[in-house]
Amino acid sequence: MANRVYRRTAAGTAAWQRQDPSVPVEYRRIVGLIQGDTHPDNLRVRLSRFSLDETLELLDELVHRGLLEAVDTAEHHDLDFTGSLNFAALRAK
Repeated sequence: MANRVYRRTAAGTAAWQRQDPSVPVEYRRIVGLIQGDTHPDNLRVRLSRFSLDETLELLDELVHRGLLEAVDTAEHHDLDFTGSLNFAALRAK
């Protein structure tokens, strides 16, 4: 999977703020969770009833509806910082 983050569009922000009844409640809840550039892994805790594939399908649906935009990133998001953790450097200090 490409490194991708999601952000709300103006339409997504308006649907969330107005609680637009033409947008399903579940979609509005997910749009409400998006703050700035949001990686799907950050949503996993709050959307734990969905599998990763289901979460990605929901995000793709929200992009298709114009409520979110997906942005491919060149960098890898090391969300738990284990990729840059260097015990030898810590011990040396």
